Amino acid sequence: MGFLIRQDKNEVHAAHRFQVNAELRDVQLLDCLASTSEGKAQLEDRLRLGMKMEPSVLHVSEGQAKFAVSISVFGDPNEAVVEADQHLFQVVSRYALVYDLRPGYVPPQQELDAFKAGNAIFHCWPYTRELVQSMTMRMGLAIPPLPFLRLAPKPEPKKAAVKRQAKPDTETKSE
Repeated sequence: MGFLIRQDKNEVHAAHRFQVNAELRDVQLLDCLASTSEGKAQLEDRLRLGMKMEPSVLHVSEGQAKFAVSISVFGDPNEAVVEADQHLFQVVSRYALVYDLRPGYVPPQQELDAFKAGNAIFHCWPYTRELVQSMTMRMGLAIPPLPFLRLAPKPEPKKAAVKRQAKPDTETKSE
């Protein structure tokens, strides 16, 4: 099991076009916030882990593209009913990713959007996994390693049921 990033075929192809024209130059941690509940009990059961991601394009110029990725990882006891943003623990980190672009390549918006929503997140995921593991250990929580981050196809849109209309009676009877 793992966390999923869903993209359709067009998005995967657009991200690939960017990817073959770019090379990762730098990953920087811009900021980080870690918190745990004050009255936490020692966990005997497994945690239910969750994640939210917010990627964005920071800047594109000749020869360079810069993205930001904010990742929030949180955990709750399996049976807990959780109010909005009240988790047993939460670690929010934001990264800047800098890519050198092939000379003459100017990425269209479609490629930037597809790349930021998938590939850019993959490039900072190992850092996020290590950061969350380290922070939760300091909080006194022994959580399992974060699961893999996986790319999965978007589900096909459901086709609307087409109602068949009865053929109008066009024949006329003559007596």
